[in-house]
Amino acid sequence: MSSPTSPGSSTRCSSSEVDNEQPIPPKLDTPSVEAQLNDSTPNTPRGLRKAAILAVLCSAQFFDIFNACASIASLPSIGEDLNFTLGMLQWVLAAYTLTFGAFQVPAGRLSDIFHPKPVFVIGYLAVGVFSILCGVSVDPIMLIVFRAVSGLGAAMTIPSAIAMIVQSFPDPSEQSRALGLYGAFGAVGNAIGFVLGGVLTAKASWRWVFHLIGIATIPFAVLAYFFLPKVVTRDQRVKRSIDMPGITVLTGGLILFVYAVSDGGAKGWGTPQIITTLVFSIVFFVGFFFVEQYVQDPAIPPRTWFNKNFTVMFFYAWSVYWNLMAAELQLVQVFQDLFLWSPIKAALHFLPFGVTGGISTLVVGSYGHLVPRRILLVVGQVFMAVGVTLFALADTEDNYWSYIFPGMIINMTGVALAYVGASVTTMAGAPKGEEGVVGAILYTSFQIGSTIGIAIVSSISLSVNKKLPLDALSQHQGYAASLWSVLGMHGVVIVISLIFVRD
Repeated sequence: MSSPTSPGSSTRCSSSEVDNEQPIPPKLDTPSVEAQLNDSTPNTPRGLRKAAILAVLCSAQFFDIFNACASIASLPSIGEDLNFTLGMLQWVLAAYTLTFGAFQVPAGRLSDIFHPKPVFVIGYLAVGVFSILCGVSVDPIMLIVFRAVSGLGAAMTIPSAIAMIVQSFPDPSEQSRALGLYGAFGAVGNAIGFVLGGVLTAKASWRWVFHLIGIATIPFAVLAYFFLPKVVTRDQRVKRSIDMPGITVLTGGLILFVYAVSDGGAKGWGTPQIITTLVFSIVFFVGFFFVEQYVQDPAIPPRTWFNKNFTVMFFYAWSVYWNLMAAELQLVQVFQDLFLWSPIKAALHFLPFGVTGGISTLVVGSYGHLVPRRILLVVGQVFMAVGVTLFALADTEDNYWSYIFPGMIINMTGVALAYVGASVTTMAGAPKGEEGVVGAILYTSFQIGSTIGIAIVSSISLSVNKKLPLDALSQHQGYAASLWSVLGMHGVVIVISLIFVRD
């Protein structure tokens, strides 16, 4: 993927130099800064080194998603062991997802200003260290704080990894395969997180879920320091700064929004606390766009929203994790609360999610560049719509193999199509030097979708089921209603894709 030449790179003389008729210095053979930046990518990623780079980057995606999913199976044991209240227990998950989603844009900006490698290494190391601290926590507040910092570390690995993939694999077909593999590792981490989290909690302790993450990620962080591309010294004449006013306002808005959406389903969308938080988050977002018009070096340059397909992909990306997390959450509850399966049995029945997700993302990443992007995006939505329809129709345990199993395969194929399609379409329009912040915004939108999806389906299923008898067949109606809402969301996104996406 070629990058446009910097507009100022061909005009080295100032107007005063021209007026004074000073001689133009002869052109030297020394490569330009831009050429050095372009050469820094092919410098390292060849042969086994290229495979090592991709393996390290993909490992972070695996453990970021594993970290989020594995703790779900541990929640009852954590609550009992550390004396969590029922309302406070959800923050073991929310603290991680909140910082994970809220700090990706600032992390992406750091990647673009300095270099993705140190941001990635520091973030990856933070995930490992603070996961171990989570495992030794003896107090609810202690665990929640360490989970929040662990999510912050995970947020640093996402935009930096995307930036290094884009820089290291400039060829469109290679880049598509690399992004597909990156997504596949997340899908595998999702499935293994459920299974291994349940097994470790049942057979050992919930603490070993976090110990395992720390033991595995710290060595990978060390490997990242040696295998990832070397830090490139940028042109010292180009002064780039961290947009502290913009980042502060944006992060505040994201935290308020994620908090409101996370608690809206539990506390009620009409409560003063949720309404006030949502209103203030909107005020912060409006304030952010106002600030970005006036700061010298904005965190998200206003022109970014006019990149080809960027704005429509920001909203499209919501649908991917909205579908994935909503389906997983509802199916977990159906398996355990209605089908009365044990945590381990429920986790094992989720394996088709991970296996299909990994395989389909690899295949789509390898061959998706041959398909027009609009078709890739629309077909992904159609497959996800079929998947959630099958989930909604499965009202008894006997329907697992006839409805849920094929639904998992179809749904995860759609997730792969939509995930790779959104990633490739968004990053194809990213200007040189802004891959980090563009990738950060993309993955922030993925996380926003997951948070909104979980909140909406939880609210719908709860409000429907509390009016129904407590038998399993009646209670399934609430879960089915929530999945029908996901189907409606996919219908809206299909229309948006057909009208606004440009190939």
